[in-house]
Amino acid sequence: MNHNIVLQTRKNLKQIIRIMLQTMFVGCNACGIVVESPTGVVDANQNWVIIEENQAEDMGIGAWLLHSDDFWTPSTDDILRLEEGVAEYLRQNSGAFYRQPPVWERLDEYRRQYIGYAIEGKKIIYGNFFCSEEDNWQQEFVMVIDGGDCYFQVKYDVESGKFIYLAVNGEA
Repeated sequence: MNHNIVLQTRKNLKQIIRIMLQTMFVGCNACGIVVESPTGVVDANQNWVIIEENQAEDMGIGAWLLHSDDFWTPSTDDILRLEEGVAEYLRQNSGAFYRQPPVWERLDEYRRQYIGYAIEGKKIIYGNFFCSEEDNWQQEFVMVIDGGDCYFQVKYDVESGKFIYLAVNGEA
């Protein structure tokens, strides 16, 4: 099969998946989705996992979630630098959260999934945080619509060492 046809077919499939997911979540108040991964993880500890470059690609989340298909695998040191600053970043953005005690004081209750991707040459780490007990969270990408501040996401610019994005799920 021609290489260009394979690439176009893959791109079309990703677009179809993105449209299907967007359509499914329109007006959804308490929906959740788990995207299965065919491989393991690079590094994991009790609270977090690093999702490999090829694993993130296979999950098909780049186009519809990160608006990028340029993945890379963060190192443990990259994640540890992010982890060092996340509590302070959340405290500085406390208006996004509404439960007590504050999220930054309960981070040990949260699981995290980290995905590396690039936008315009910048290396970004997407952090997916959730406090619920999700089965297979170390092998499957967890995405929940609503759920309040039990679910939030950050983006971290590796080169600058700064957080550039925070999204907190709403409540239905």
